[in-house]
Amino acid sequence: MQWAWRIGRVRGIDIKVHVTFVLALAWGAFVLGWSGPAGRLYGAFLTLILFVNVLLHELGHAVAAQRYGIRVEDIILLPIGGVARLHQLPARPRYELVIALAGPAVNLVLAILLLFITAPLLLLPGTLTPGGSLFLAVTEPGIAGVLIFAWVTNVSLLVFNLIPAFPMDGGRVLRAFLALRLPYARATAIAIAVGRGIAFLLSLFGLLNGNPGMAFAGLFVFFAAGAEGREVLLNERLRGLTVDVAVERHAPLLSADLPVHTAFDWLARSPYSALAVVDDRGNLLGVVTQRNMARLWREGSRGAVAQFVESPGLAVECATPLDVARRLMAETQAAVVAVYCGGVFEGLMDFDSIGRVLALQRVGWYNRRTRRA
Repeated sequence: MQWAWRIGRVRGIDIKVHVTFVLALAWGAFVLGWSGPAGRLYGAFLTLILFVNVLLHELGHAVAAQRYGIRVEDIILLPIGGVARLHQLPARPRYELVIALAGPAVNLVLAILLLFITAPLLLLPGTLTPGGSLFLAVTEPGIAGVLIFAWVTNVSLLVFNLIPAFPMDGGRVLRAFLALRLPYARATAIAIAVGRGIAFLLSLFGLLNGNPGMAFAGLFVFFAAGAEGREVLLNERLRGLTVDVAVERHAPLLSADLPVHTAFDWLARSPYSALAVVDDRGNLLGVVTQRNMARLWREGSRGAVAQFVESPGLAVECATPLDVARRLMAETQAAVVAVYCGGVFEGLMDFDSIGRVLALQRVGWYNRRTRRA
């Protein structure tokens, strides 16, 4: 993800903070703190405590994923929370179930441990009433307030994340249970529908009770469920297919000494966004794209194709799962991919190529391997 800074590394996982995280600190300084510079700093410190618990929650997901051999790309902290980005979806519903529950399990353990520490404070008269000592964390700086705030944070993260609204942990648990009996795509669609229904009710409740934060959270879950759901369903359709089926083998190969106006004419008349440039032995030298060629032509560049060659954004083997390759293209912002089979250049692939595969797969052209628990 762009605009994310790495602040550490745990178990081979990069821990990153998005640049917009400063908004969360500013919110904490003014909402959780009290007047004066010291109060603002205290509010920002409580926000850091909150996100330490969020990070531990995401590490729970990440460690569980690693247990099943799933590589974790990174963990990114955002103003709205954190996300552990997995290299691939769990292969079986029970794997997803364990991974989804691992995050809340961390918060449960922390909440129990903190409860033993804070129990004497919570049992004081008036603690659980508005204006009581439970609110020390947002009124009076001190160790007691910090501990109570940490306990409340973990309990809140536990309860909120277990709401069965996809794509939150509770929604993923629901999807995993459904996938034990139903096809994965159908289970995902049901989890999305349930999640959107809960998100709508959450937003409505927030609006009717004058709670804009709850209303915003409901809206976020509603749209996030749709976006991630579409991505999951798309990857599910690609599952079982390899890059080999998406290679553009019929696209013309250009020689480096070809006149550039001829290559540009071929590109303009073809359905391909890029064409490969190869040497006499068929080894890839690079690619030419309509956009780059047009730009260089306007700048006055002329001559052979060799002057217009650029490196492809990514190279993969033809046996690479197509859903994995597509995700790598999105993450690296690679518009075109060079595909090799056994180290030999096979052809190019782009998002349009994958789109054509999806169109053929929709009518049953490809036989997909169905994965069930």
